[in-house]
Amino acid sequence: MTLTENQRTWGLRALLALLLAGVVAWLAANTEWVEVELPLPPRGEAARNRHHATQELLRRLGTTVAKPENLAQLPPQGATLLLTSWHWDFVPQRSQRLQQWVEAGGHLVLFSHDLNHQQLKRWLPVTLLDPERDEDDEDEDPEAPDDDSVDDSKEASPPGNARRPFRPGDLFKLRCYDAAEPDGVAPYYPGGARQYKLCGILVSGRKLQASAPVLWSIDGPHGPFVLRVAKGRGSVTVIQPSNLLDNNRVLEFDNGLATVAALQARRGAVVWFVAEEARPSLLTWLWQEAAAAVLLGAAALLLALWRAARRFGPLAASAPNARRSMTEQIAGTAQFLRQQGPEALLAAQIRALETAARNHIRLYDTLDRGQRAAAIARHTGQDAAALNSALDKSLARKRTDLPATLELLETARRLLVQKASPVSRPSKKD
Repeated sequence: MTLTENQRTWGLRALLALLLAGVVAWLAANTEWVEVELPLPPRGEAARNRHHATQELLRRLGTTVAKPENLAQLPPQGATLLLTSWHWDFVPQRSQRLQQWVEAGGHLVLFSHDLNHQQLKRWLPVTLLDPERDEDDEDEDPEAPDDDSVDDSKEASPPGNARRPFRPGDLFKLRCYDAAEPDGVAPYYPGGARQYKLCGILVSGRKLQASAPVLWSIDGPHGPFVLRVAKGRGSVTVIQPSNLLDNNRVLEFDNGLATVAALQARRGAVVWFVAEEARPSLLTWLWQEAAAAVLLGAAALLLALWRAARRFGPLAASAPNARRSMTEQIAGTAQFLRQQGPEALLAAQIRALETAARNHIRLYDTLDRGQRAAAIARHTGQDAAALNSALDKSLARKRTDLPATLELLETARRLLVQKASPVSRPSKKD
């Protein structure tokens, strides 16, 4: 029996469907679905501030929390200062001011890795002893549970008294430890349990050592985890677990109780968190401190640029045309006479009169001297014979005759200039 094309197609489809059903059945039989809780990454303030959860905890207890951007000012007396900034000491004398603040009643809180600071070592009453790096170092407490499991399971103890060399990989351990307030100090929570379970990163083998009376502490298997020592009227508290106050650790087990005790937080207390040494930029600082000088300098710069820019005209407006005063005329004439002599002065006066005459008398340049004198006389009313004599440059004159001649020529010139009829208009009589 021969299968048709349609039957072969449906058979292939059925085979593929059976194969797909088998794959689904196999996946269903060999796959296990479980719910897994994944921690969400921090957001907002918690992503920027590693101690945000600690600060919120203190606020809910009624504590006033401050987060200054730098240590330019110290907290009020009796307050607590958690100092974690790396560059707080770049200002001279700041360490001395911090010491005086503590001795006057302030409460300073540090992490153990800050005890080796050069400016703090000379006056802090707490020192940090480094672990002995030799082959006889013992392992960490084998009964300390691992923090990754977050349970009370015990680690396997090494067989017998087996020991191994110190390894750098064992330096930092994130574990939970059983700790307690020693009998020699007053409990921070009266009537409460003196035992704590603290979780955090510890440097294996390092110990805190006090050089002054101990006010309070939480001791672990190998020494104090948190140690408060008197300093003057104040105190210095050192926390050894470096991440005890972090957002993801402060609420684990008894970390919160130890944090509140270390910071001496209570209703009405003041706690400062100084984690940075932020400073405004140079331009911002100049504007804040010397705005008037900045504005004055900017105005002077703009004025200098404006004066140095390319100009499209004269620096100053041109003075309007005006007749010289008699004083200026006399002074100018005397100066010209002294430099050029009387003949040059007479020639200049004749040229000035002829220039004015050309603007008022038609065909002035075609006339002879007598005709010119007659034409000028008709326009000015002056004596034609006197004008003819004055226009004669070759005539020898005495110095005593020069003023009268100059006066006649200047008077005729001014009368011509004052006439309103220009030379462009046709004249009936010339």
